[in-house]
Amino acid sequence: MRLHLAAYAATAPGPFDPAGEGALYEALAGLPLAGLEQPFFGSLHRHDEGWLLGRLKPGWTFVLTTLPGTMERLKANRRFGLASRDEGGRHAALGFMEEARQAVGRLNARMGRPSVLAVELHSAPRPDPCPERFAESLRTLASWDWSGATLMVEHCDAARPDGAHDKGFLSLKAELAVVQSVPGAAVSLNWGRSALEGRSERTPLEHIAAARSAGLLGALFFSGVTPAHPDYGAWRDSHAPFSTACPESLLTPADASKAVSEARGVPLVGLKIQPLPASLGLEDRLGVLQDALAVFT
Repeated sequence: MRLHLAAYAATAPGPFDPAGEGALYEALAGLPLAGLEQPFFGSLHRHDEGWLLGRLKPGWTFVLTTLPGTMERLKANRRFGLASRDEGGRHAALGFMEEARQAVGRLNARMGRPSVLAVELHSAPRPDPCPERFAESLRTLASWDWSGATLMVEHCDAARPDGAHDKGFLSLKAELAVVQSVPGAAVSLNWGRSALEGRSERTPLEHIAAARSAGLLGALFFSGVTPAHPDYGAWRDSHAPFSTACPESLLTPADASKAVSEARGVPLVGLKIQPLPASLGLEDRLGVLQDALAVFT
């Protein structure tokens, strides 16, 4: 099984280090990956898009996630989001997605082919996202030309009554209802985000079953989550590794096997792992990623 890896989550935190980050991409090119989950911040790299485009392996394909840029914009405008009841916030989010659509074109041009398989979008804002406004936004986005990429709603942990959520967007049930109304759209799940939402390793299987039953499961990514950890926190969306590299993580190889079996041939499988602490060097970072890849070989 060849996976898409979120390389941006594996880079060393801190100021942009072209030499260190370049060494990471060079090493990733030697791993058996299908490609990358590529973040969109407003550009394809937080610091230098042109630099990034020059370091992509020719054979890779991509899943573009707009979550990093969405979260940054939510900090500046709490009404920003495709599910916003505020028309200004919703239209700002649609404008951001138009920027993402243009970035898909740039990435495809760099690779010389349609290389972006999917674009992940989200049911922000928080609090009080609106399913009806989200459906309206998704219908608008589906009318645009995405160069063959599938629009996927990436489920993040839903809002909790006690406020102890991380993202706090729409429930999976609400998102599935919206996606069912838009032909060609799909849902992307992340093991760690589902486990975070339900505070249990059983929740990812429940979410996979629900999305698969609806015929909408388009991607399954694997992050871990920790009930408590000095670096990864308590029930945070911090992309903890497998339990083999971080014993406090709920995500075990057996859990991944169960999830892949339940997903029954999901088109896209990926990894989003953040090696911590921040002081880890390149070899240690690669070791954490290789530990995760070994689960699927």
